[in-house]
Parts: sequence; structure tokens; C-alpha cells
Amino acid sequence: MSNISTLNDTLEEELRVMLVDKNNECASLRAHIELLEKAVAEEQEQKYRLLVENADLKKELRLSKQ
Repeated sequence: MSNISTLNDTLEEELRVMLVDKNNECASLRAHIELLEKAVAEEQEQKYRLLVENADLKKELRLSKQ
């Protein structure tokens, strides 16, 4: 009977280690996703600012030609 108990303890420990590893992997991926989301948001903000600046310059150019 103690053989079965040892086997169960070993399997439980192996599963616990696997669970911890997957949990760490998941946390790492979530952090990476958050970093990527921030980078995309910054890039979109920069594009928006450039579009606004471009529109302002075009408007200024049209006004200076008149």
C-alpha cells in the first residue's frame, strides 16, 4: 500500500510542478501581451498626431497660397 501512496505523491508532485510552470508561462505571456498593447497604443497615438499635423500643414499651405 505504501508503494501506491509514493506513486501518487510522485504524480501529484509532477503535476504540481507542471501547473506551476504553466502558471509562470501564462503570467509571462500576459506581461508580454500588456507590453505589446502599450506599444500598439503608442504607435496609434503617434500616427494620429502625424495625421493631425499633416492636415494642419496642408491647411496652412492652402491659406498661404491665397
